[in-house]
Amino acid sequence: MERTNGHSLPRTIEKRLRLRGFWLFLLTAGIISVGATGCSEDEAAPASPGTNTGQTSIRVVHTSHDAPAVDVWVNGTKAISNLAYGASSGYAAVTAGTVNVKVVPAGATSPVVIEANLPIEQNKRYSVLAMNTLANITPVVATDAEAGAKAKVRFIHASPDAPAVDIKLNNGTGAALFANTAFKGVREFIDVDGGTYTLAVTAAGSSKEVVILDKVTLENGKMYTIVAHGTLDGTDSYPFGVRAFIDNGDGKLFADLAAATSQLKVVHASPDAPAVDLYLDGAKVGSNLAFPGNTGYLTIPAGTRSVKVNVAGTTTTAISADLMFEPGKAYSVFAADRVAVITALMLQDNLSMPAPGKAHVRFFHLSPDAPAVDITTKDGTVVFPNVSFKKNTEFLPLNAATYDLQVRLAGTSTVVLDLSGIRLDNGRIYTVFARGLVAGSGNTALNAQIIVNK
Repeated sequence: MERTNGHSLPRTIEKRLRLRGFWLFLLTAGIISVGATGCSEDEAAPASPGTNTGQTSIRVVHTSHDAPAVDVWVNGTKAISNLAYGASSGYAAVTAGTVNVKVVPAGATSPVVIEANLPIEQNKRYSVLAMNTLANITPVVATDAEAGAKAKVRFIHASPDAPAVDIKLNNGTGAALFANTAFKGVREFIDVDGGTYTLAVTAAGSSKEVVILDKVTLENGKMYTIVAHGTLDGTDSYPFGVRAFIDNGDGKLFADLAAATSQLKVVHASPDAPAVDLYLDGAKVGSNLAFPGNTGYLTIPAGTRSVKVNVAGTTTTAISADLMFEPGKAYSVFAADRVAVITALMLQDNLSMPAPGKAHVRFFHLSPDAPAVDITTKDGTVVFPNVSFKKNTEFLPLNAATYDLQVRLAGTSTVVLDLSGIRLDNGRIYTVFARGLVAGSGNTALNAQIIVNK
């Protein structure tokens, strides 16, 4: 029997979201607890929030991607120094009333890139977001919430070239928390029970996920401002990202929300098909994959992804399918059947660790002209009974050992293929699939392939 190992690519944790076009964010993952975040070391320490009668507090959030670090002057006095793109200044205490705010390049007094007279009420806190390109920079003022018994969450769209979006629970068909939010849109705070959530971003009105964000933990009593910032332009240095600012305390803390990922292995199991190239959301992720090889696990963004299989080196598409990949799960997609009727068959791979002394094994029947079969030991003990073409078994725990197996016509003692010396190692997970043709020869003859999933 031939053996092919699937090699897992490492997951990258807590990096900023990136888009390739609007449909592909960066391939990262990891669980982020928004309540346990840090602020950048080079941010200036904020003034204490104003809580006395007649006082209020203002913070500035720098979301103008091509603007330099800035100083913020309030009523003629420098209140915030050297505020970098993507950062929050923290709250500065000011006197309520009409407040003159000027934003200038750090260390300079001109040019004044923003000047605004803002009516500010006492005993409230405000966030002023510097938005848009430097040439079109403008302030967007949002009134911050008071803490409550539950977590409070709002969404602000600060990415100038991104279309309107919906933020939903779980996936693209989930309940909308924030619907149809366009650039400069500020959604009101909503109360959310503390807990861990999966959020999905879709284009407004669509059920197809642009990205599913990795699990986010929200704490009761905390307030979160989630800001989409950066650009979709892949040629600049300001990648699209989603950042959650913590509004409690000094207002400086934040965490970048990472895209949830899945793992995908593609297996070429069509005996008469040529080598193929693999495309994911239009980007080539695998080249010249020949029968009966596989890609190993690729880390991909979770959600509904467009998977396309082309004849290698051409634009001829053999398979095109939109497939849903759940966050944190692993999948194998098999290009199966004869080339004239080739199709994509997807299995979810349970990569849970076997018990000590055990290996996990499943069987997939992918020989188009072979009848239903039993997989047995040499003495006739049935391991996997009556598996027909395009059917698979669940993973079965077996003692780690070396086995002599046989493929028999289902329900009979007729052996059609001997599988001798099959070694199953402690803690490993395997997929065995029948491949080739009964009427085939050479590389396309009936055989079995073993993939080491883990």
